[in-house]
Amino acid sequence: MSDGPAGGRTLSALLREVTRRCGDREAVVSPARGVRWTYAELDARADRVAAACVAAGLAPGDRAVVWAANLPEWLELQHGLARAGVVLVTANSALQQREIEYVVGRSRARALFFGRGAGENAFPPKVDALSAAAAPSLALRVGLDGAAAGGSTDWAAFLAGGDAADPAAVRALEEGRDVDEPINMQYTSGTTGFPKGVMLSHRNIVENAAAIARVLRVTPADRLCLAVPLFHCFGCVIGTLVAHGTGAAMVLNDVFDPAAVLDAVAEERCSLLYGVPTMFLAELEEQRARPRDLTSLRAGIMAGAICPPAVVRDVARELHVGGIVVAYGLTEASPGVTMSRPDDPMDLRATTVGRALPDVEVRLVDAASGEDVPPGAPGELWCRGENVMIGYDDDPEATAAAITPDGWLRTGDLAERDDDGSIRIVGRIKELIIRGGENISPAEVEDALREHDGVADAAVFGIASDFFGEEVGAAVRRAPGADVGEEELRAHVAARLSRAKVPARVVFVESFPLTGSGKVQRFRLRELVEAGGDGDAGGPSAPA
Repeated sequence: MSDGPAGGRTLSALLREVTRRCGDREAVVSPARGVRWTYAELDARADRVAAACVAAGLAPGDRAVVWAANLPEWLELQHGLARAGVVLVTANSALQQREIEYVVGRSRARALFFGRGAGENAFPPKVDALSAAAAPSLALRVGLDGAAAGGSTDWAAFLAGGDAADPAAVRALEEGRDVDEPINMQYTSGTTGFPKGVMLSHRNIVENAAAIARVLRVTPADRLCLAVPLFHCFGCVIGTLVAHGTGAAMVLNDVFDPAAVLDAVAEERCSLLYGVPTMFLAELEEQRARPRDLTSLRAGIMAGAICPPAVVRDVARELHVGGIVVAYGLTEASPGVTMSRPDDPMDLRATTVGRALPDVEVRLVDAASGEDVPPGAPGELWCRGENVMIGYDDDPEATAAAITPDGWLRTGDLAERDDDGSIRIVGRIKELIIRGGENISPAEVEDALREHDGVADAAVFGIASDFFGEEVGAAVRRAPGADVGEEELRAHVAARLSRAKVPARVVFVESFPLTGSGKVQRFRLRELVEAGGDGDAGGPSAPA
């Protein structure tokens, strides 16, 4: 098994190593599923998934989309696919038909593992509707958790197929893996445009998780309550690999429900708790309504969106997470870049995103000069280290725009640095909207709006939200003679895109404010929406 030029571990080596040390300790607990797997059991299950992949004809470098809630099978797949050299492509559980078609088709996926979904967002009908034209490479569909679709195989049958695989051949595949080959791909809106496949290597995700675990001082005695979705880096790296790199137990919640999360913390005596700010807000309300004994908690991570200082302080006090820290990152950085430390003063933890993680370099750069800015001055945050992605799948131009020739990742976020190295995020260069931890591309929502006959043009941007940090705002120019309204357009978008991308507010304008070079001045449209107005937002002669 390759260690790579600078050391590092594959995902398989990580699990093998922790199983040798902690084989009889709990690795995965799912209260809703009645699951309690030890590390030895998880390791064996990963072997079985790898064998099933080989028997099904999946080869190293093939892509497999996993579209499911936080099921125990998700973790079997994460480790088992890695052993077979198959790239795990994560799919957001809120995806609508056109979005899952985009992910499966764009990634050239050979396999799709899907769960049941829920309510109106049931997954099997969408899997049924995947046509050969939309997913030309797809050869295998496997239902998890009792899910079934036309032409699909159930999970038990898929695993049973692995009995025919040659164990020596399966082990040879595992031993042939290299730490710098892609093993995980996540679709993110990046800085602009439609979602791009971020290719992450074994080294990227394993070493980033190890750095976070060191900062949090995670040990085999810890029990992590995980409700953030596994399809995000927050879940499948900061969650799964922080636990499975240290021998800690991971207590899974299928989907986020604040009562179930706090019940799991109390009943399983969890010591670590993760969440985006909206999750912690809901948990605070739940704890106030029905207090539990949460004194087992010692630390946690809040990340994924702007973290209000008051919420950080309330979590420390009311949820007993005395060591709560705030982290900053992005999928392209695997994801962690900076994080405060559990023993930092509360004021620092509540008002900054901490300092650079171990083995991660950070610069704040002036966009005009390309020079580093002094402490207290704003600059674009750049980072460099083992956490920086391989690149965007099949998109060398976007990769070159994001990563400098000497390895610095341009994040697109504006930040200031204190004298002690602590970072404060103060703005955003890129147009990306972050709603409660979900990255949203304005272009994707704009295209959906333009598909309505009553829309001549649309411009989309982020608007402030006390709950989500940001929400989607839209300014629309109606087509001549059209009288389309806000609710009709919201319903139109909801039928095409996931719920997080539906505009919270739509205003109608006669023209868009433009820069001298003809670009839409989104900040002026944002001001119009936040002021609650419609009308002329500036026109083509608006100053640059």
